[in-house]
Amino acid sequence: MSPIRQAGVFLAMLFGVTWTLGVLLRPPAAPQNVWDVLAPLLPTVWAPTIIALALVRLTQGAREVREEIKARLSYSGGSARWLVLAGIVPILAYVIAVVTARSAGEGAPFIPTAALPMMIGLQFVTGAVGEESGWRGFLLPRLGQRFGETGAAWTMALLWSLWHVPAYFTPGMPHQLMPMLPSLLSVALLGVFLAFVFNRAGQSVLATIAAHLSFNVMLGFGGMRLSSASFWWALAGVFGAVAVLTTMQSRSRRLRDAPVTATPSS
Repeated sequence: MSPIRQAGVFLAMLFGVTWTLGVLLRPPAAPQNVWDVLAPLLPTVWAPTIIALALVRLTQGAREVREEIKARLSYSGGSARWLVLAGIVPILAYVIAVVTARSAGEGAPFIPTAALPMMIGLQFVTGAVGEESGWRGFLLPRLGQRFGETGAAWTMALLWSLWHVPAYFTPGMPHQLMPMLPSLLSVALLGVFLAFVFNRAGQSVLATIAAHLSFNVMLGFGGMRLSSASFWWALAGVFGAVAVLTTMQSRSRRLRDAPVTATPSS
């Protein structure tokens, strides 16, 4: 099976499975505790990784599953700066967006210190880790073979954002409070940045996990109303600027690395 066909099968299965689960495993209209939300959420957010590894097993064999995991969780000395950048950019974007929201009168209390360990722990077992080996580790390189680095980054980012749509209609999910357009746009533009650090860190999901985790943890800190349009548009603005810069840098690198073709002398 060709890489682009694998990408197509992955997307068909992922959207089909997770959107169906979103209907079948809907939590109660008024969740009583965190487990009411996590029970249906965990199968959905881990589906990208599970489906990706299942496809590798079916198309390439058990040995390739081990190789895929090893490659995507690899770390090289040159990756350190990209891991740092991956963690810092979402923090800076959050700070700018929270200041914007609070200046607009759309602030909210920050999370109590006692609740921090639970909040951070939940981020480690949900989307920040569960999604990356599928969306970035599996899908992105396969799209890259067809669309190139830049085209693959934007294609993946758009699809990743659209994949979140059912969460806006799921009881108990924080997405129900978010303005859909700017929050989905923020996710898409963040996806372009995730693609950038993935490629610069040797196609390791360690960098994208760091960025995704940083973003989710920052949202968990609060400081603004999730319904704040000012917050989400500011966040989209920051991530948009980052997406443009990383796209320009990627194109510049591609031009520098392109082979030089000698021109015949006249």
